[in-house]
Amino acid sequence: MKITTMLFALFILCQHSFAAEIVLVADKWCPYNCDAGAKQPGFMVEIAESAFRPHGHTIRYVNVAWSRAIHGTRDGQYDGIIGTGKEETPGFIFPDVALGLTNHTFYVNRASTWQYSGLGSLENVVLGVIQDYSYGSLYSDYIQPNELNAKRIQVIKQNGGLDLNIKKMLRSRIDVTIEDRAAFKYHLFINGIDDQFREAGIYAREAVYIAFSPKNNNAHQYAFILTEYIKKARLTGELENILAKYGLNDWVESAPSE
Repeated sequence: MKITTMLFALFILCQHSFAAEIVLVADKWCPYNCDAGAKQPGFMVEIAESAFRPHGHTIRYVNVAWSRAIHGTRDGQYDGIIGTGKEETPGFIFPDVALGLTNHTFYVNRASTWQYSGLGSLENVVLGVIQDYSYGSLYSDYIQPNELNAKRIQVIKQNGGLDLNIKKMLRSRIDVTIEDRAAFKYHLFINGIDDQFREAGIYAREAVYIAFSPKNNNAHQYAFILTEYIKKARLTGELENILAKYGLNDWVESAPSE
C-alpha cells in the first residue's frame, strides 16, 4: 500500500472532525431497504448505520420515489442512494465492494405460458417496470427504445412500484413484470399475498451498492468507510448477523468481480 493511501486510511478511520448526518434515500425495496423508521429498515440501511456509527456519523434514511432519489442525489440534495447499480447511476461515488447482489427476474401469473428467451420474446407482452430502474442493461437494451409504446411498456413513476406492478399483473393490466427475486418474494411474504406467480427467466445478475453524490465533498470518505466496514464485518460475523435478520446469506460467493 502506498504511503499516501495509508495516510488517507488513517485519517478516515481515526478522525471524527467531519462527523455529520448522512441522508440516504431510496424507494422501498425490502429486504435491501424497507420502510424508513421501521424496526427492520432493511439490511443495507443497517449496514450503513453500523459502518458510520463508530465515526460519529448518523444515518437519516428517507423513502422517496426512485427517480427522485437518483436526481436528488445527483444534484446534492441527498448524500447517498441505497440499492443502485453502477450502470443505473453513472458518475456517483461507489465503495470498492458491493453491498448486495440482485437477480433481475421476470414474473408472470401462474396461468401464463410465457417464458423469457431473449429480447425478442418481450415484443408480444406488456412489461411493467419502474421509472429509472436499469434492471441491469434492460433499460438501455429494451425499455428506453419502447417506453412510449404502451403495448410493450408500462412505467410506474411513483413510490411503491413493486406493489403496483403486482396489482396490475393480478388484474391482467400487464403480462410480465421484472423485479429482484429477493425483493419480490419478501414483498409477497411480508404483505400476506398469495403467491400466484411464477418465475419466467432471469435477465441479469447485478452487484448493488450504496452510492454517494458526486457533489458531496465527503463522498469518497463515505465510500471508503463502507468498503472497510464490509471487509471487517465479513470476517467478524457482524455482516452475517445483519443478513440473518432478513433470512439472507452473504452474497459474496456468487457476486460478480468487484
